[in-house]
Amino acid sequence: MIWRALADVVMIVHGALLLFFAIGAFLAWRWPKLIWLHLGIVVWNLVIVLVDFGCPVTATEKFFRREGGESVYTGGYIQHYLDGRLWPDGATPIAEKVGFVLVVIGYVGFFVVRRRTKLRGESVGPRT
Repeated sequence: MIWRALADVVMIVHGALLLFFAIGAFLAWRWPKLIWLHLGIVVWNLVIVLVDFGCPVTATEKFFRREGGESVYTGGYIQHYLDGRLWPDGATPIAEKVGFVLVVIGYVGFFVVRRRTKLRGESVGPRT
């Protein structure tokens, strides 16, 4: 029972990490310190996609499912939970590209917002 619950927790956290990957830079427009956490997740995802190795978070979920007596799915988290559900079957490469485009847009916007904030702060004059 505990193993299955742990597997479900890992599955939910994994989904949250993927969602944060897609929108984290936009959240950093409001909370700038988030950009560092987001940058780490972006680098992590880039390595996984470019090197094409199995994600340890997926391996952890599968381990917990096996320990709980469940059969594990083949392939990765995205192929199992999202491909064919969130986007059409087989469109994962396109979804990955869209995700990375969102990251780039988010980072460009982050730097524009930061620059405007900094310029606005400097134009007010010295604080006494």
